[in-house]
Amino acid sequence: MKHFIPLLLLFLFSCSESEKNIGHDPSKPIVFEDFSPKEGSVRTRLYITGSNFGNDVSRIHVNVGGKEAKVIGSNGTEIYCMVPKRAYDGKVTITIDGENGESATDFTFEDEFTYHAKQTVGTLIRNVDEDGNGSWIEGPFADASVYGGDWLVMGPPQDGKKVYLGTYGGGIYVLDLETETMTKLFGRLHNDMQTFTFTADGDTLLIPDDNGQGTNTDRPNIYYALRSESFRKQHVYSYGTCSYSVVSHPDDRTVFYTSWIRGGVYKKDGQFNATTGKWEPKRCFELGNLVQIDGAHPHLIMHPTGKYMYIVCEQVTAVLRSDYNPITKEFEYPRVIAGHLSATGYTDGVGGAARFDRIYAGVFVKNREYEAAGKEDIYDFYATEKWNCDVRKITPEGVVTTFAGRSNSSSDGKTYGYVDGDLRQEARFNQPIGITYDEEMETFYIGELENHDIRYITTE
Repeated sequence: MKHFIPLLLLFLFSCSESEKNIGHDPSKPIVFEDFSPKEGSVRTRLYITGSNFGNDVSRIHVNVGGKEAKVIGSNGTEIYCMVPKRAYDGKVTITIDGENGESATDFTFEDEFTYHAKQTVGTLIRNVDEDGNGSWIEGPFADASVYGGDWLVMGPPQDGKKVYLGTYGGGIYVLDLETETMTKLFGRLHNDMQTFTFTADGDTLLIPDDNGQGTNTDRPNIYYALRSESFRKQHVYSYGTCSYSVVSHPDDRTVFYTSWIRGGVYKKDGQFNATTGKWEPKRCFELGNLVQIDGAHPHLIMHPTGKYMYIVCEQVTAVLRSDYNPITKEFEYPRVIAGHLSATGYTDGVGGAARFDRIYAGVFVKNREYEAAGKEDIYDFYATEKWNCDVRKITPEGVVTTFAGRSNSSSDGKTYGYVDGDLRQEARFNQPIGITYDEEMETFYIGELENHDIRYITTE
């Protein structure tokens, strides 16, 4: 089917100041013949042919896949528009208004448009000096600056679209995605914070604290902040050895945290001390029983169902899974899902054949295909690799693939850098660490240490 070439679009599909918009002729029927192309991604040029459309684009409304498409122009027999983001369901509907604003016609094609989702890497916040260094500057995203993005968490949905950004030794910042501004929630705690988490109801923020104590248990090691206080006041939640990561079970709210000595994972109030008459932490297991380490900074990531959690750690070169026992209300001894406990590197593969280098954080993301197929586990796991400078994807079966980063490494021999664009053809990272996911907007947010920025991966 022939179409007007782009060079002539502005001439053929626009009106001069002296030219009037011409609506359709109400004495004649509006006829829809076809649309093309039948498939494409966001911003695909879509042409709808027929007759008696008129050329007043303010009266022409096109909907593709449940999303409003921008109408660029019409010459009466052909409407030219652009396919919007995430036009998944494929239906192509056109509504043309009459002179008084009433609907003159509402038509849906039998054929559907096949939408090809496209994912790209972009930059949300990055302002660096001439030497490429960042700092902490609050304000609009366009002016804000970050030194790094150690830990990222999507905020409670009842508070709007917000990403909470934690930085080691620097407190927590809030990225308001609706107002596009960054503000500081609070500064450094008594010692240092590595991670944080919200309880399932979003009412409590739990903040582990690296209090510097390997064996001493008389100092606070976890604080909490309440949504009713806008998360601005910190209260002591528990006392114990240094803590780096904490999770709260989504069903029974049992709290678990990690500590340095041999990479221990503890259950808060897990055992009763008859001598002191107090409940004390119970050590569930130590990563040191899996791999030769004296200490580690394990990070815990709870599966949305609460049936298990993953454990990632810079000192451990594998992704570990620990299953939850609902009877004892404890997490059990972990096993390797992907990677090798005594080998680093960069290799995609299945289970023990995969290789990682400095996994820092991760997030579970629902997979629609798994859901449609009725699979028991419908979540993939996306992990940041600090030294491999990428984001890896791990399926529930342990299949590891590179999701984003390390593009064009054969051209200059480098796997790191700062490049936005196509996930595997263009994008590069430099020590990505924090990661979170907005399920509604299908967008990842990633904090980088060396690029001093917050990047995003969005589905278009």
